[in-house]
Amino acid sequence: MLSWAGGAAAVPQTGPDKPAAEQESAGALRLDGEIQAVFDAVGAKGVMVLLDDKGGKLLTNDAARSQHPYIPASTFKIPHSLLLLEAGIVEDEHSRFAWDGVKRTYSPWNRDHNFIGAMKYSVVPIYQKLALQLGAERMASGLENLDYGNANIGGGLDSFWLDGDLAISALEQVHFLRRLYHNRLPLSERSQRIVKTMMLNEANGDWVLRAKTGYGVRKGQKLGWWVGWLEREENTYFFAMNMDITSDKDLALRKRVVKHLLKAKGWM
Repeated sequence: MLSWAGGAAAVPQTGPDKPAAEQESAGALRLDGEIQAVFDAVGAKGVMVLLDDKGGKLLTNDAARSQHPYIPASTFKIPHSLLLLEAGIVEDEHSRFAWDGVKRTYSPWNRDHNFIGAMKYSVVPIYQKLALQLGAERMASGLENLDYGNANIGGGLDSFWLDGDLAISALEQVHFLRRLYHNRLPLSERSQRIVKTMMLNEANGDWVLRAKTGYGVRKGQKLGWWVGWLEREENTYFFAMNMDITSDKDLALRKRVVKHLLKAKGWM
């Protein structure tokens, strides 16, 4: 068992060096009043991007904000986990990490975790230590290889995704997630399948929901994320939502807004 300790308006174009399979044409970004209505209903300010996998249809409530890059916070655990698996620093989703005995405010962090739990409960101290083990060179080259946001790891190797220089837009998030879903990232299929297993949130007889939350504070701005996809037999729907956080009670709205929208569309 490993031990851990806390550490300090145009759609983006696809790079010419990417495999042809990743160059699926997505439809033009279209405004959808139904999305904005969900935000208005709870008094929240934010953006959501929806991507229909089969049709490639892109919907949002705010074209400008959908393309604005923000700190990814704990949604970064998706690419971070991929890089850790590829590097062999973490063996698989069952790898375990012993609690270091330091009591922290968020009680789920005060116990041992396997890799699935570390992602589910966003155990920052575990991922901070793992980031230091991965190192700056492998982290930077890995993010460039994944074409993840601006791939900028400035601001501290153990915190660049929390309050540093890394930034990604909601539109970029859904395109990244779509490539992960189809195992089209330039990584082993094994690593991609493990991370998708770790992302499981809910499931019933009609659908499977895989997603990751995030909450970051950068330069005084508090931002909440929820990104992922809903798998149905007939189609898959990718989503990326970010919203302004004004108080702790707003954090619950991240999932509520997305779920309300998915239900309004008749997908969930």
